[in-house]
Amino acid sequence: MTKRPFYPVIFTDLDGTLLDHHSYSAKPADALTARLSRQSLAEIIPVTSKTHAELLCLQQEIPLPFSLCVTENGSVIHGPEGYFPGDDGRSGRITLGIAYPAIVDQIGKLPRSLRSHFRGFGDMSVDEVAGATGLAPDDARRAKDRQATEPFLWSGTDGELETLVAIVAEAGLRIQRGGRFYHLTGHATKEQAMARIIKTIAGHKPDCNLVSIALGDGPNDLAMIEAADFGVIMPNPQGVTIISTRPAVLTAPAAGPEGWVAAVTEILAELGLNLQQS
Repeated sequence: MTKRPFYPVIFTDLDGTLLDHHSYSAKPADALTARLSRQSLAEIIPVTSKTHAELLCLQQEIPLPFSLCVTENGSVIHGPEGYFPGDDGRSGRITLGIAYPAIVDQIGKLPRSLRSHFRGFGDMSVDEVAGATGLAPDDARRAKDRQATEPFLWSGTDGELETLVAIVAEAGLRIQRGGRFYHLTGHATKEQAMARIIKTIAGHKPDCNLVSIALGDGPNDLAMIEAADFGVIMPNPQGVTIISTRPAVLTAPAAGPEGWVAAVTEILAELGLNLQQS
């Protein structure tokens, strides 16, 4: 029986992982991703907190060879039209979380005493989002183009926030805390999106032995990293580096795209793909 070839599927966070924290450059990882894609050696899949509009704009500025991507922290999967089986697969988009209109509807149902302390992106103009985030107006417009999550500022007490958490939980929503913003989301996660994509790719490549590789530098990446066949923790010079005790998880030797290249090259060599000789 012929042994099925390995086909790596690389799930990667962007900021601080595939992209440099400060310059947002992908060099030297851009050359490696282009080679892997051009020679059909691996699938590269960005998994990011950005919206789809933000990611498409980024792809124009920094050519990244991907046809599949995950946005809004695992809430939405995007791919070619007809790629995914399921109700909304014809559009090439799968919403794993709760669609944005339903989130907005639940925000509108909040008691006035809580709603008055809740100020989401949907409540803000483009200029107000730009002012709150430091983004340029065009970038702020793309950040407002939500599909399954709502960032918001909270001006209430901790006790009122606990009440808010309990109320939205009854509607199947949860609240995650970021740096400055809270995020109202469904229960979709990056690792759930990774599992869904692997299952779909397996259907398209039945003759291949899929191997998942996941890289990231933040706490919201850890579960995805640990769920992959090979996980990579990227050093984060801006904060505390995440830690894992899983034997399949390694730490890249450097932050950003330089460390990305070193870690991915090492893993691919372990799978029998020596990029320096091929």
